[in-house]
Amino acid sequence: MLQSIRDNTQGWIAGVIISILILSFALWGIHSYFMGAGSSNVVAKVNGIEISKNQLNVAYERLRRQMQMQLGTAQLPAEAESGLKSRALQTLVSFQVLEQSSLKDNYRVTPEQIDSFLQGMPEFQINGEFSVARFQQALNTLLFSATDFIEMIKATLLIDQPRLGILFTSFAMPNEIKDSIALIGQERSFQYLVIPQDYFNRQPVSISEEKIAAYYAQHQDEFKTSEQVNIEYILLSTNDLANKIQPSEEQLKNFYNDNSSSFSSPTEWQLDVLTLPVSPNATADDVKKAQLKMGEVIKLANSGSDFASLAKQYALVRENQLNSWHSLTQIPVDLQKVVANLTKQGELSSLVPTEKGLVLIKVIAYKMPLVESYAAVKDKVKDAFKRQKAEEQFADIREKVASLSYEHPDSLQSTSKELGMPIQTSGLFTKEKGGKDLTSNNKVREVAFSNDVLNLQNNSDLIQLDPSSAVVLRVKTHMPAAIVPLATVKNQIEDKLKEIAINEKLSNLADEITTRLQAGKLLPDQISHEYHLNWINSGFIGRHSTKIGQAIVEKAFEIPSPLENKKVNYAAIKISTGYAVVGLVDSKPGNALVSKEQYQAFSDQIQTSDGTLEYELYKDSLIKKAKIVLEN
Repeated sequence: MLQSIRDNTQGWIAGVIISILILSFALWGIHSYFMGAGSSNVVAKVNGIEISKNQLNVAYERLRRQMQMQLGTAQLPAEAESGLKSRALQTLVSFQVLEQSSLKDNYRVTPEQIDSFLQGMPEFQINGEFSVARFQQALNTLLFSATDFIEMIKATLLIDQPRLGILFTSFAMPNEIKDSIALIGQERSFQYLVIPQDYFNRQPVSISEEKIAAYYAQHQDEFKTSEQVNIEYILLSTNDLANKIQPSEEQLKNFYNDNSSSFSSPTEWQLDVLTLPVSPNATADDVKKAQLKMGEVIKLANSGSDFASLAKQYALVRENQLNSWHSLTQIPVDLQKVVANLTKQGELSSLVPTEKGLVLIKVIAYKMPLVESYAAVKDKVKDAFKRQKAEEQFADIREKVASLSYEHPDSLQSTSKELGMPIQTSGLFTKEKGGKDLTSNNKVREVAFSNDVLNLQNNSDLIQLDPSSAVVLRVKTHMPAAIVPLATVKNQIEDKLKEIAINEKLSNLADEITTRLQAGKLLPDQISHEYHLNWINSGFIGRHSTKIGQAIVEKAFEIPSPLENKKVNYAAIKISTGYAVVGLVDSKPGNALVSKEQYQAFSDQIQTSDGTLEYELYKDSLIKKAKIVLEN
């Protein structure tokens, strides 16, 4: 079972893990927590392993930066800031507990697994091949060293193996599946009336001057013009660098000769494929019978029987690809290794076990890779040459831009003059909203409004926008926020207060109707007559029905089901067009007669949910058993 888990961590699960790692741990830096230089100030011990104050500060700072990015602001709200350091410490403690437990249970991650992760990550690839230069650029953007990143992958995959084990061994009981189908597929019958937003239009609402003035005084932030700046900047991009490169004919031919494999058509196959479906839950006897059956198929195929007749005779699934060519990357991953070794027309593969079942492949036609002539691919050669040279120049010029702009913090002129790079200017923008240029980038706006750049008037640090572009900037013009005079916004405030007053009246009316109905003081028809409102009957509908407004449907499924006395239960809710009163009349469970696919979907969902809960309980038990000492 453990080997199966390890195998799975090399497929789609690995991709998910790594994608999550790049987004989240790029700001956290696991390796920095446990492998970096420690401090003598210990804040916690986990089974004797120390966590230093320096490690906590790193964790806190990166967590804070992560929240800033999520909220899109440099200044965190007080409620977001509170408890941040405690949360950072808890993360460190939990990680240490899980890592120790994985090592104790003899889980390991091999260098080969890490290599396969790195080489398979599209973030580090150029033209489908792993690029060391792209890898280094991406790590620079994420503020990682190569060692840090590799240690992060290793540690996280180590911790994730027990989690995968628990998820893969969880299961759903038939009664759980049945109850879930009944609950999720439940249908309800209800009635509802809508109190429209304009219900009180005939009753004019008057707002006094005193209320308008009070609202203005209490909500000054609502009436401020946004603080604005514009910036001047130097933009470095591989596209600009590539446009300036004019290679000679000799350089292009040398590049072509050195990289001829990049300018060749790939090996291609036309295939005929037979599959004998085998259930993932098949017994050993079932698998053996399937293998014997396919053995007979192979003998007949070797004797000259065609795949079409064999498919009919043995009830096999046939994928006939006689008229389509496929390169290796277009062939399913689990068949690629076998197909790569088939190089002759009419050649049969060995039997291939896959998730779908047992597969037999026959080569209909085979096309060798063809190296295209220099003349045919000259434009491609030129683009590839310029791109490669631009990427090489990018790293060097990037460092020069960073150094010069730092050495001359009060201007970009020196950087521009020495490197021959133009200074560009943006339009005015706010911290929340940029223009159509690079100020649409959240990183640029955050830096432009930082204390160092906005108030101290320094050049920014070099900002990596993406792997192929970076910018250094400074504020050119600053327009502070200002409060709009009361006279300008008086009508706006009056309209808002009227809207608030009307909504309050609508809410009170909805509550009044609900209370009277629930108490049995009035019947629905009497309510309709007294308030001049119409009831609408839904009939039985499901929780995902779109026949009625979603807010009303959701409220109907929140109301407790009527008991044996069949008394209708009522509730009020605000909707987009006013308010509504909903009365639940009856409910019935979902239909248990679902297809095999639907049943399996419910089973998978319950299994995943139960497995996740089991893992959380497992993690909590490890933390409770661990000897954790928090220092004051």
